[in-house]
Amino acid sequence: MYKLNTVVWEITLKCNIHCLHCGSSADYNARNNELSTSEALDLIEQLSDLGCRRVVLSGGEPFLRQDWAVLSLRIRDLGMHVSYISNGYVINDDIIDLLKIIQPIGISFSLDGSNADTHDYIRGKKGVFERCIKALHDTTKAGLYSSAVTSVHKKNINELEDILAILLDNGVHAWQVQTATPQGRMPKELALNDEEYYRLAEFISDKRKKYNNLINIYEADCVGYYSSILDGLYCKSWVGCQAGLQVLGIESDGAIKGCLSLHGEPFIEGNVREKPLREIWESKDGFKFNRRFSPDLLQGICKNCKWGAICRGGCTEKAITCTGSPYESPYCLYNYEKTHNNS
Repeated sequence: MYKLNTVVWEITLKCNIHCLHCGSSADYNARNNELSTSEALDLIEQLSDLGCRRVVLSGGEPFLRQDWAVLSLRIRDLGMHVSYISNGYVINDDIIDLLKIIQPIGISFSLDGSNADTHDYIRGKKGVFERCIKALHDTTKAGLYSSAVTSVHKKNINELEDILAILLDNGVHAWQVQTATPQGRMPKELALNDEEYYRLAEFISDKRKKYNNLINIYEADCVGYYSSILDGLYCKSWVGCQAGLQVLGIESDGAIKGCLSLHGEPFIEGNVREKPLREIWESKDGFKFNRRFSPDLLQGICKNCKWGAICRGGCTEKAITCTGSPYESPYCLYNYEKTHNNS
């Protein structure tokens, strides 16, 4: 039986900004019929019963949900770790005081530009850059484990050095770098090409070695795999997408998916308003795209790859979005090196 480890929970789809690359197309309105406080608390009990270890609260903007602290405390009191992904705009002293009581294992703020012109343009609202930098500074100063998340595309790939400098200046503990996916509001023309993708991987690998004693720089699941020359970057540790194997995504209305980034009805495994979470998780027909994987399902560049049986086609979100198949992702360091004779 599969062991649930991590849940990423969109506690509300409501957001106070309008990001250019938002895969969920979140806006100023909450999703219809979002879980009530009592329903959400019951769901937390079910997560605990399944042995979940970590719950990441996201959105939308999670701090726009009025009961976020109530939910967080219940998660903590049941022995699970809680963390957050936020745009930083509403962070104030009151929220920081609550966070100090809750003691999350981390709070991540989305930083997509090294200056207000770039960041505010991508985020669709003036003043967001200033608020984000302040949130990073204030949470770090308060003794909370702060981190930044940067979604990289053509609009900001050339600002990564300067973003890193900002994080170092503010004593931020960690930086997750990921590629933006052309779904939701993000136009396809902004997606990185193969050369830019490899350049991004080189950047992460180089900066990790240079600054590993100052900040934890790491890649998201979409940056890899099996490079022969780049340290880290899932070169040896990647064993395929874990959606539905160890990871779950929960939408704000109670819909259950293997990963929040997998959009559309085919990836909804059930709803906790209709079935207990354990029944959804333990269903013999659930999460077929991952639980019934076999190497003969691989397609395209992944079909005859020597790493195919282990890699399983890379990040499922990237594969689905870019090729229409969960078993072929064009974003692959090994394939790039092979094609360009770098290996």
